[in-house]
Amino acid sequence: MEEFKYLIPEESIDAIMDNVSVLRDIEKDLRHLFVERGYLEVLMPSFEYVDLYNDMDIGIDEEKMFQYVNYEGKRVALRVDFTVPLARLYCSQNENGEKRYCYFGKVYRKEKRHKGRSSEFFQAGVELIGKGGFAGDLECLELVLKTMTCLKLKHIRIEMGSAKFYHRLVEIVDDERFIDILKRRDLSAMKSFVESHHFDQSIQTLLMTLPQAFGDVQVLYDMKNRVEDTLLKEAIEELIELYEKIPHRELLTFDLAMTPMMKYYTGIMLKGYSPYSAQPIMNGGRYDHLMNHFDREVPAIGFSYELSHILKALEKEEEA
Repeated sequence: MEEFKYLIPEESIDAIMDNVSVLRDIEKDLRHLFVERGYLEVLMPSFEYVDLYNDMDIGIDEEKMFQYVNYEGKRVALRVDFTVPLARLYCSQNENGEKRYCYFGKVYRKEKRHKGRSSEFFQAGVELIGKGGFAGDLECLELVLKTMTCLKLKHIRIEMGSAKFYHRLVEIVDDERFIDILKRRDLSAMKSFVESHHFDQSIQTLLMTLPQAFGDVQVLYDMKNRVEDTLLKEAIEELIELYEKIPHRELLTFDLAMTPMMKYYTGIMLKGYSPYSAQPIMNGGRYDHLMNHFDREVPAIGFSYELSHILKALEKEEEA
């Protein structure tokens, strides 16, 4: 035991000392903008029932949860995300119509060992519940772009994708191998995959183009002209419409090969990147069917900043 006396577990982040004031400044600026836009700050519990996450099948395996059995004999986990608990809160409070929540806190997910990744993450984010369609997407995206200046990073890129596009494509292809190929953007594997199926010519062309379907808005116009499926075309048109209405378009790029980080995403998906972070500094998206698990039909969208990744990116940016 003596040799462990001054060590911390591999899963933990080290103590933050030099950047505490930077972290608090970022939180303060984000909090000001969130509250100014009508988002109510909520302090969520640190523990949730494991069954809540499992029943909703959000895309986080049970093995990634830090669990224990409570005095009632029920399995409890440290919070793995904020979206599901806030959805539970909305429904348990019998809320109706639009509700805006914001939050600041930690989530805990087990990461692969010896990868240099901790298992606790600082997050700050919002959930816009009850506002569906284009209006909700636009409000969320405008807030993302508005908060960019709070992060103090000089070079940030926002990527947009579509879970609607992704889910329809998976339905058309109907082969689990496709998802892994898409995640890896393996052009060679995609070619072999296409050759092993009897897709029509338009789908073959689309699949072969997909691993490289990222860049500025021209990517959307090009892909729109290539697809024939109605739902795929609608998903692309939704992204184009948002782009045409949003200010600060120079920060936006598009990725039609983007795969959902969470299974519950149904519409637009958002990811934020810094050249000084190996991991995304922001994730978000629309999730219109999550409330169905509580017997409610309520549209919703949200995003969260990974403050731990942002702090590391700031350190590397200063060094550079």
